[in-house]
Amino acid sequence: KLTEALAAAEYANHAKTQFLNNMSHDIRTPMNAIVGMTAIAGAHIEDTQKVRDCLKKINTSSKHLLNLINEVLDMSKIESGRLDVRANDFSLSNLVQNVFEVCRPMIIEKGHHLTMNISKVRHEGLHGDESRLQQVLVNILSNAVKYTPAGGRLHFSIEEKPTHAEGASVFYFTFEDDGIGMSEEFVGRIFEPFSRAEDSRISKIQGTGLGMAITKAIVDAMGGSIALKSAPGEGSEFHI
Repeated sequence: KLTEALAAAEYANHAKTQFLNNMSHDIRTPMNAIVGMTAIAGAHIEDTQKVRDCLKKINTSSKHLLNLINEVLDMSKIESGRLDVRANDFSLSNLVQNVFEVCRPMIIEKGHHLTMNISKVRHEGLHGDESRLQQVLVNILSNAVKYTPAGGRLHFSIEEKPTHAEGASVFYFTFEDDGIGMSEEFVGRIFEPFSRAEDSRISKIQGTGLGMAITKAIVDAMGGSIALKSAPGEGSEFHI
């Protein structure tokens, strides 16, 4: 057990060091794009098309940079036990629509075929943390998009299960893809902070290695559970 603990600690330290190195690069990349595109736009202020193109790239880079910062801040809250979960009234259908609006550009860009199934949903109006639930669903769907080759298939389903708890609903969210899949070893640690698979096929895909750790922490805080089935070359299934 001591040997296993030491090995785990060594892996965690290596992962954290790798994360810091990656973060340094990941933050510089969008920042350089923002600075560069701003300079180009300023130098071609009379060229409307050029300025629009620069603004589009600045907008994309800004969103990516903001996402990086938010993930680091969320991880800091999780490690200090301060992850906030707040309740408000919201519509399940509006939530699903928002999730797809966020991920739609990535799905279209990669030419993925997306299907969706909503089954036995009896309660559309809910009370809970809409923004955190959206964060979870976006994290998983965007990961499926990232790690599924162009033209691949994605499937998302929601099912409401019977419950005897008064005033409560139980929902099952399932995400399936036919992407590159994951090794058994990586499946066992995907929800650990700073985890990134050692795979040459994903070396150029941007990411902090925090998304799944944050996702699990949110699901746990909301009283849920998350499970994963995956194998190399056979895609992945997330069940929440």
